[in-house]
Amino acid sequence: MLIIRGDGIIERHAAKIKGLSEGDARKVFVPAINRGGDQVRTKVKRSLVKSTGIKYGKINQAVKTIRATRSALRYQLEARGDETNLNLFGAKQGKRGVSARPWAARRVFKSSFIVPAYGGRVFIRTSDERYPLKPLFGPNLAREMVRDPAINYWREAEGLIEARVIHEMQRLFGI
Repeated sequence: MLIIRGDGIIERHAAKIKGLSEGDARKVFVPAINRGGDQVRTKVKRSLVKSTGIKYGKINQAVKTIRATRSALRYQLEARGDETNLNLFGAKQGKRGVSARPWAARRVFKSSFIVPAYGGRVFIRTSDERYPLKPLFGPNLAREMVRDPAINYWREAEGLIEARVIHEMQRLFGI
C-alpha cells in the first residue's frame, strides 16, 4: 500500500495557510491531493501495463483507489497480493509447453500445460506421477506497484500536489 501525504507541502506553505481556518485549509488540500493522486494513479497503471503485460482493464479492476477526504488527507492505491496465473497473458499450448507473455516478454514454459476444467489455468507436474499439479504464476500487482518504474511516479506526486495546492488557494481565496 502506497500513501501520499502532504506533510512537506503544509510546512512550506504554512505562512499562507496560517490565516485560513482548518476547514478552509482542508477545502484546499482535499482537491489538491485527489487531483495529484489521480494523475499519479494513471501513470502507475500505465507503467504496470508495460512492465507486467496485464491488460489495463484487468489492472483497473484489481487496483482500488481510496481518495482523500476532509477527515483523512491521504490518497491510497491498494492492490491485492494475489498471484496471477499465466492464462492472463495469452497462454497457448504448444508441443514443448505453454507459451505466454508475462512481464511483457513471450517465452515457453517447458512441460507446462493448460487445464480447461480449471478455467484455462496453466500447471506443471511436480513429479513423474499424474498428481500433484503446481500452478504457474506471473506478476503480482501488489509487488509490481512498489518497484521501478511505478515507484518513480510516486516520487513526482509531491510536486504535482504542491502545484495544485497553490492553484486551489488562488481559486478559492484569491491568495
